[in-house]
Amino acid sequence: MVGYGPSFNMGPCHINSVLANEGFEFVAACDVSPDRQKAAREAYPQISTFGDLGLMLRQARPDLAIIITPHHLHARQVVQCLKAGSSVVVEKPMCITTAEVKVMLGAAKANKTMLSTFHNRRWDNDFVVLRDLIRSGVIGRVFRIQAGFSGYKEQATWWRSDRKISGGAIYDWGAHFTDWILNLVDSKVDFVTGYQLKNPAWTRYTNEDHSEYTVRFANGVLASLTISNMSMIEMPRWIVRGEKGSITAGREAFTVKHRADDGRDWTAEVRYDSVKSDWHAYYRNVCAHLRDGEPLVITPESAGRVICVLDCANQSAKTGGRPEKPWLC
Repeated sequence: MVGYGPSFNMGPCHINSVLANEGFEFVAACDVSPDRQKAAREAYPQISTFGDLGLMLRQARPDLAIIITPHHLHARQVVQCLKAGSSVVVEKPMCITTAEVKVMLGAAKANKTMLSTFHNRRWDNDFVVLRDLIRSGVIGRVFRIQAGFSGYKEQATWWRSDRKISGGAIYDWGAHFTDWILNLVDSKVDFVTGYQLKNPAWTRYTNEDHSEYTVRFANGVLASLTISNMSMIEMPRWIVRGEKGSITAGREAFTVKHRADDGRDWTAEVRYDSVKSDWHAYYRNVCAHLRDGEPLVITPESAGRVICVLDCANQSAKTGGRPEKPWLC
C-alpha cells in the first residue's frame, strides 16, 4: 500500500477488497506520516511500514503495489513501482497529463507488468442500469449525452482543491464520468473542447469552480460533461437522447420516454439501487488476472484515454475553446 491516508477510509477499502480474494496477503504500507504508519500497523499487525517508497520496494518486494497518494504523485510513483517489477493499481485519476500517460504505459510495457486504475465506479448500479438501457435499444441510436454534477458552494481548502496537485476540479468526479461516457459510446474521439471559470470571490484555493467539456465522437455522438459548484440550478446527472426516445436520471430512477414502432408514446420509470453497486468486482478481476490470467477489465489504455480527454479539456479551456485531439482516441 503506497499511501495509507485517512481520506474516505481509502486504505482499508482497497486492502480489504484485495484480501477477499484467495491467495493474496497484505505485507507492507508506505506513508510519509509516522501517525498513519502507526494506524496501519494497529489495523494490520502483520505488516511492515515504511516512510520511503524505494526502501519498501527493495525490502518488501511486493507483487502488487496499490497507490492512493495525491494525483500529482501518481505518475512518478507508478513508474518507480513498475521498474521494481511490481504490478500496480493506482487510484483514479491515473495521472494528470497525456505526457504522463505515455511514460506510464511505456514503463508497463517495458517491464512486462500489470498497470490498472481503480475505476471501481464502472460497477455502480446506476451506471450499469443506464448502460443496459442504452444497449437494449429502447431509445434507438444515441446521438447526444449530457452528464455532470452541479451545486453552489466553495470547495474545501485541502490538496484536492489545489490545481497543481489535483489537476483541477474536473479530475475528481470528472474522471468517473469520463470513464462512463467513453464506455457508453463505442467510437473513437474526434476532438475535445473545454471551458472553465474561477469564481473571483472564492480565493482560498486554485481549482476552477466551473468546468465543462464537449467530446465529438467519430460516429457523430456529441457528449458533454459539466462539473460546477457555481450553479444554483440543479441539473440532472444524465440526459441521454436517442432517435426513438430519451433517458433522464433522477435521484433513484431513470425516466425513459420512448416512441414505439406503432407511433405510440410511452413513459416508464426504471429504478436503481445504489446499494447494489459491486465495487469488489474491480479487485476480483485484478486478482483473477494476476493469479489466473483472466483478461483485465480496466486496462491501462482505457484509463489513459480518460486522462487524455481531461487533459485536452484543460488545454482547450486555456486557449478559449480550441479543439484538441486526444493522443489515445
